Amino acid sequence: MNKQKIKKLLQKDNPVVLEVGAAGGGDSLEFLKEFSQVQLYCFEPDPRAIALHKSRVQDSRCQLYEIAMSDTNGQAEFYQSSGQHPKYTSIHDWSASSSLKAPKEHLKLYPWCTFDTNIKVPTYKLDTWAEEHQIGEVDFIWADVQGAEEELIKGGLKTLSRTRYFYTEYYNKEIYQGQPNIERIKSLIPAFKDIEYYKGNVLFKNLDLVDR
Repeated sequence: MNKQKIKKLLQKDNPVVLEVGAAGGGDSLEFLKEFSQVQLYCFEPDPRAIALHKSRVQDSRCQLYEIAMSDTNGQAEFYQSSGQHPKYTSIHDWSASSSLKAPKEHLKLYPWCTFDTNIKVPTYKLDTWAEEHQIGEVDFIWADVQGAEEELIKGGLKTLSRTRYFYTEYYNKEIYQGQPNIERIKSLIPAFKDIEYYKGNVLFKNLDLVDR
């Protein structure tokens, strides 16, 4: 989903946007380009991606938090992906598939991508973070958490209740161990309606906040 379409959807130039799984900052830069007054809060636990994000995104409208969003406050095992796509050598593939969840079908679908290193990363509930930072209504959540969608949602139900739109990856195969399929995701957020599907992503709107 391109950021121009998000701007038309939100109909404002000063949205509050949460980017959960910010990787190397590519999407962050697009949000900053499209919305001149955006309040962009980014979350990324992979030290390699954090370093890349900091080198590319230097803008006061964007704040980067070096944490993983989950359903517990503490620490968790983080599976770092590595390897290089055989065709797209310019892409930082090492940052594209790291997850709080152990890989499963991912190992068969993308054999070039390996998971050789596990590290410990700090985890936060989205609700805990939002309360600590006095975040009110959220216009848009862009989630790219590689299989940890259920943990993100369970740890952020209060924040999601104040969120207009929620955009997340989904798979109906178990790419990562314990990854929820689209029906499971929908069951976790009954106040939201799925309104548009993209390749491997879905856009939800909050029926309590957005006109039906």
